[in-house]
Amino acid sequence: MPYQNVLKYTLPALAAVLLMLIAAWAFNLPPVSAITDRDSGPAVSPATGEQLLTDDQIDVVQVSGRGSATGSPDLAELSLAVSVTADTVVDARDSAADTMTDVRKALTDEDIDEDDIATSYFRIYPNYEYGADGREQKGYTVENGLDVTVRDTDEVGTVIDAAVTAGGDHLVFNNLNFVISDTSDLEEEAREAAIDNMQDKAEQIAEFSDRELGDLKIVSEYPIGGAGPTLERGFALSAAAADTPITAGDSVVTVVVYGIYELE
Repeated sequence: MPYQNVLKYTLPALAAVLLMLIAAWAFNLPPVSAITDRDSGPAVSPATGEQLLTDDQIDVVQVSGRGSATGSPDLAELSLAVSVTADTVVDARDSAADTMTDVRKALTDEDIDEDDIATSYFRIYPNYEYGADGREQKGYTVENGLDVTVRDTDEVGTVIDAAVTAGGDHLVFNNLNFVISDTSDLEEEAREAAIDNMQDKAEQIAEFSDRELGDLKIVSEYPIGGAGPTLERGFALSAAAADTPITAGDSVVTVVVYGIYELE
């Protein structure tokens, strides 16, 4: 075989073998996260020679902190509705309007300000019955919803009873929610507790790793640019034969923070 033909077939084969050896060596390197020895210098890419991690990126600890503060709600939000079904739209609408007028008057009689009573929705729709002969229309339903703010939480049960008495069988009670109108003080308290919790975690991690905790380099509150602190609400409803006793439970404001510390 001529010398040129030997080179033609041998050189590509040797190049392929060399590439396989280089790839095998590269894939057997330890992961970047395992390269933590400061004395050996920063991690370097075998392909480009570029630095993968700086010393600062290696010698840090990232931790989160959570803090909470508890307060008593000072507002109650009620969601009520009047729902009336009649043979015609006009009859349903007229009956619903009369009932809603009675409900709104009952609320104002309980010292609920007109500005704290707002219509939340208004719907009219037909009703159907389904049988062997198919669908048959059976009247119309009119629904009129209200959002009511009660500024004295001790009077929530009384307000509900007044609305039920005025609305009768047409009244629908959708929801009750207790609220803290201004959570800024609770947020501050929860935020301080979250920072303390984060600091404690960082000190523990440094101690358990036989390192010294350095300066706090970055700190942020979660979610960044989002809704901020969360508010958990609750209430207790006790069954009774006469008045409706309702007690506002505690509300909890929670803050979560994240920080990056140096490790020395």
